[in-house]
Amino acid sequence: VANPVVILIIVTVVVTYLARRRRFGRYVYAIGGNPEAAELGGINTRRTIMMTFVLMGVLCAVAGAVQTARLNAAVTNLGIQNELDVISAAVIGGTSFAGGIGTISGAVLGAVVMQSLRSGMVLLRIDSPSQDIVVGIVLVTAVSIDSALRLNRRRTAMISLAVGLVLAAFIIQTGRQ
Repeated sequence: VANPVVILIIVTVVVTYLARRRRFGRYVYAIGGNPEAAELGGINTRRTIMMTFVLMGVLCAVAGAVQTARLNAAVTNLGIQNELDVISAAVIGGTSFAGGIGTISGAVLGAVVMQSLRSGMVLLRIDSPSQDIVVGIVLVTAVSIDSALRLNRRRTAMISLAVGLVLAAFIIQTGRQ
C-alpha cells in the first residue's frame, strides 16, 4: 500500500474521531447548521471557527508534504483549477450546501468518485473542456438532488438524476468525437 494512502487512512480516522466523538466536532456541526443558534446555545463560535481554520491549515500542510514527497519537488501551482472537482466531491459525498450535514468518510468517498470519473474520461480521451462540463453537470445534479431530498421531494430528485445522467452522457459522447 502506498504511503499517501496510509496517510489518508490515518488522517480520515483521526478527523472522523474528532468530528464524531469530541465536543469540538459537535460544535463545528452546530455552527455549520445554524451559527446563531450555536451562539445562543453557549458555543464560543469565534474560537471554534478559528480552531477549524487551524485544523485545515495543518491538514493542508500534511497534503503539501505528501505531494512534495510524491513528486520529489515543491510545485507551487499544484491543484490550481481543481475547485470544481473539490466542491463536487464534497457534495457527492453528502455535504449539504445548507450546512451542518456531511461526514468525513462521505467526503473521501466523493473524492474517490470524482477521481474515478476524471480518470475514466481521460481514458476515453474526452477533451478537457468537455470533462469540465461533465463535472459541472454532476455538481448541479448533486445539488439538485440534495435540495429536493431536503424538501422531501423524491420525484424531483429522481428527475434531476435522470436529466443529469442524460446530459453527462451526451457531453461525453460529443467530447469523444
